[in-house]
Amino acid sequence: MSEQSSTLQILSAAWGIGAQKQDCREGPLYLAEQGHLEKLSMPHYWHKAITEPKDCSDKVVAISQMALQLARQVDHCVLNKEPFVTIGGDHSCAIGTWSGAAHALSNKGDLGLIWFDAHQDANTFATTPSNTIHGMPVACLLGHGEAPLIEILQKAPKIKPEHLCLIGVRSYDEGEAALLRGLGVRCFMMDEVIQRGLDVVMQEAMHIVTQGTVAYGVSIDLDALDPQEAPGVGSREADGLYIEPLVKVLTQHVRGDSRFIGAEIAEFNPHLDADGKTVHCIQVLLEALFR
Repeated sequence: MSEQSSTLQILSAAWGIGAQKQDCREGPLYLAEQGHLEKLSMPHYWHKAITEPKDCSDKVVAISQMALQLARQVDHCVLNKEPFVTIGGDHSCAIGTWSGAAHALSNKGDLGLIWFDAHQDANTFATTPSNTIHGMPVACLLGHGEAPLIEILQKAPKIKPEHLCLIGVRSYDEGEAALLRGLGVRCFMMDEVIQRGLDVVMQEAMHIVTQGTVAYGVSIDLDALDPQEAPGVGSREADGLYIEPLVKVLTQHVRGDSRFIGAEIAEFNPHLDADGKTVHCIQVLLEALFR
C-alpha cells in the first residue's frame, strides 16, 4: 500500500442487535481479549470497542448511533492513509464502515466494494421477512432504507450500483433480489463461482470495483465460507466458499494494491465456533489482505 502507514488499525464494532443470534457482539471482544490476532505479521492497533447503548429499544436509532461512531473512525483512517479492518459484530457494521470510507473519498471520487456473503443483505423494512438490520446494509449503502441508516456523514448513497459486487450468495429473499436486479448490481451466486472458478470471478470483481473509482474495500461476512470451514457464525448456509482458495485470490488480487484501503470481517460468534476453526479463518484472511 503505497504511502500508507504500516500499522493496521483494528476497529471493533462489538454489537449484535442487528442480528437474530446476537452473541456475535462478543466476537470482537473475544478476539481482542484472547489475543488471537497478536501473531499477525503486520503491526496493528486495537481501537476501543464500540458497544451497544443502554437503550436499544429503537434498533434503527441505536445502530445509526454506533455506525456513526465507526464511520468517523474509518473516515479518519482513510484520510490519514492508515490501513484498517472493522471486526464485527453483526454485518450492520458495514453501514458505518463504508459510510466513513465513502465520506473520506468524497472529494476525490467514488468507492468500490467487494462483498463476500452467503446472503444479499439488501432488504429494507418493506421487504424483510425477519426485520433484522444485518440483512439491510447493502441496501442502505446504495441509498435505500431508513433515513438514520442511509444518511450517516452525508445524505448521498455511499456506493454506486456499478461499483459494487457480491460473491458467494446462495440464500436471498425475492424483495432484495429484485432491488439489486433493478439497480444492476453484479451478484456472483455460489453456483456461478463453482462453475467458473473463484479466480475468474475475482478478476471480474476487481474490474467492477476499480473502474471509475478511486479506491475500494472488501467486506467479508464469515457465513460466505462453508460452515465446515467457519462454523462460528449465526446464519450458516451450506456449500459455501473454502478458505484456502479465498485466501489465494485475496493475496493475489488485493494485497499490496494501492487502491485497496481497508476491509471488514463480520458475524463471528465465538459461542458457535468449533476447535478454533473460525478464529483461524479470521487470522488467515487478515494475513491475506494486509501482510
